[in-house]
Amino acid sequence: MLHTPSPVRANVSPYAVDLAAQAMSARRIVIYAGAGISLSRPTNLPTGAVLAERLHTRLRIAFPALQAVDPWDLLAVADEVAALPGGESALRQTSAIAANFKSAKPGHAHRILAHLLLEGAIDVLTTNWDNCIERGAGEERLPTITSSRDLVDVTPPSILKIHGCASQPSTLLVTSSHLEEPPPWVREQTHARLGNSVVVFIGIGDVAGYVKKRIKEAIQEVESVDNIRVVAPNIQSDWETSQWKTVAPNLQDDYKIAATADEFMEQMASAYIMGRLDEHSAGLSSDQELKSDLDKAIDGLLESDALSVLQWAREVDIEPRAGEAVLKSPELAKVLIALGRLTGDTARLGRNQVFDSGPGPIELLIATRTVPMRHLVQAAEYRLQAHANKGGPYPRFVVAGGVGPIPKLRGLPSNILGDLDELDIVDGPLSLAPDITQADEVIAA
Repeated sequence: MLHTPSPVRANVSPYAVDLAAQAMSARRIVIYAGAGISLSRPTNLPTGAVLAERLHTRLRIAFPALQAVDPWDLLAVADEVAALPGGESALRQTSAIAANFKSAKPGHAHRILAHLLLEGAIDVLTTNWDNCIERGAGEERLPTITSSRDLVDVTPPSILKIHGCASQPSTLLVTSSHLEEPPPWVREQTHARLGNSVVVFIGIGDVAGYVKKRIKEAIQEVESVDNIRVVAPNIQSDWETSQWKTVAPNLQDDYKIAATADEFMEQMASAYIMGRLDEHSAGLSSDQELKSDLDKAIDGLLESDALSVLQWAREVDIEPRAGEAVLKSPELAKVLIALGRLTGDTARLGRNQVFDSGPGPIELLIATRTVPMRHLVQAAEYRLQAHANKGGPYPRFVVAGGVGPIPKLRGLPSNILGDLDELDIVDGPLSLAPDITQADEVIAA
């Protein structure tokens, strides 16, 4: 079933509040993601059994010995092929194209994982071959580690792909021997990330044979069962017959979270968003006027769903840095205070990162790096051009950050335009000048 998002305030469970609070206090939260996050719509990647049958069908002519192998047993199919001359390379190459691992549409959980990773709120390990989490990050680049070579070039945050990636078939761990003895760097990186962390397993409703060893190793690295959470719709009701009972027999009932991966990630994202925004509000407790303006803007923002807010937060910064929390930045608080002062309680996040409000459309832009003010002006010009190209309304821009005054803008003065639309002037769109206001000026007025 396709997940239907809800407003941020509707998705805050106690366990999500606990995990988000730990993430904001610098405790490492690791999401250990399995195949389950890629099975549901819209991603629709195959189960291990279906993948085995596809491999069996594609390889049985070249490898006649497969006729005697159960076509639905992934390890049995893989082991049989790999044992034959030329089999291991053929197995990996065929596995990489047996499903649309490189083009499947990222789902809700993938996209929230990507954005929370960009915010520096979580770390991510996955046994999946697809690249849906990486592609769920939008325009920001989310590096991945799939081989020892990547350790030299990739800086945190990054996704650790324990079983390899279909984009690099030679990295795929498929057979029993692959899974029994993964490359040393996989063990080293897993140990480094899981030690002294809270580890949340999602998309692993039951522990299939080909991941059971990895799960056992991960649990051993975590040091304490109190630092483990397992997320699956039936984890509580089916506990007695679940493989999880054999690998984590002492897991507390409170740490068995009965939710889908989409539901859990949305709840955690909602708790994280509310926690970050509450920090800004609490910091203004001594100035009730500013706090009131901020809270009005926050209330309107939280009527959107968690993914929309995370996407907005990453795009409101003109130069976001992976691993640094835009939602934590003082510049973000400034533009939200200004938004509340300008619009009261009427602002609502709409399409294309624009707030619809009583006074009209407003778009917020910030620079969390030290940059000249002209960089913010250029960003506003580019975004205004994009709105014009899409036929959307021209928003007023409220900005924070940037060094120096707003430079004089180019554009067509109103006495030339008269009653004409700027788009009716030859080269008009190229001459659009954004209406820009600094948040500090709004706050000081």
